[in-house]
Amino acid sequence: MTEEHNGLTRRGFLTGMGGLAAGIAVGGLGVPSSMASAGQEPVWPMPYVKLDPEEVRKLGHLGYYEGECCRGAFSAIVGSLQKKVGAPFTAIPINIMAYGTGGVAGWCTLCGAINGASAAISLVSKNYKAIVNELLLWYTQTPFPSDKANALAVNHEYLVDKYKSDKALPPSVPGSPLCHVNVSRWCKEHGYASGSSERSERCARISGDVAAYAVELLNADMDGTFAPTHKFSAEVDGCRTCHKKGKDFDAGMWTRGKMECSDCHDKATAKLVGPDHP
Repeated sequence: MTEEHNGLTRRGFLTGMGGLAAGIAVGGLGVPSSMASAGQEPVWPMPYVKLDPEEVRKLGHLGYYEGECCRGAFSAIVGSLQKKVGAPFTAIPINIMAYGTGGVAGWCTLCGAINGASAAISLVSKNYKAIVNELLLWYTQTPFPSDKANALAVNHEYLVDKYKSDKALPPSVPGSPLCHVNVSRWCKEHGYASGSSERSERCARISGDVAAYAVELLNADMDGTFAPTHKFSAEVDGCRTCHKKGKDFDAGMWTRGKMECSDCHDKATAKLVGPDHP
């Protein structure tokens, strides 16, 4: 290594590395020392303050334009907390959620919007399992985009200058937390290609809708009034009488899940379901 390269001296480089090592020793890998005292991990859950769901809805839409679904929903919530609370949220890089785009790197698995919102929820609430469960149930049963989301676009009240589409888009119920099922169902029902500007705009509005509902749940949790309001369908409840986490293999406890079963399984095509299935 030369003594000086592009303004960085060897002494400065080594000093910086020493500081990084100290930060790792104090706070754990990747955690700045300002987030923890010696021998202590960062405080969890992080301090939440109530956010305005309608403000967050607009920020989630903007966040999609800046970095798509997962990052968009996450940035709407955590970015708001960075401004309103400051540390420790300011130490969290928003781009940490960029991987979730298109259902994780385009694999169309878990919808990026609920992925990003769930990550934000888990940062600030010990009750994250119940809240995320409610978020996913709501998502699978709700028509998207919402009327509020459509109205914001038609009236040009979002925070973007140029819209992918500013028309009211037809709604569709996802029926599943999977990006693949949600996008496929909406595109097939309404005649849009998966790469259309309308499909992309719908996902932007979903990012805002999901972030807004996540904040509603977090606000209720902070008030001590959170209570689940969505339930599994009769089909899912029926399948889960046998197919759930458990130790009785013969009773059907060789699988588990909460998604709508018929989105993937039927007797004729599902490899894991035999012809003798009741």
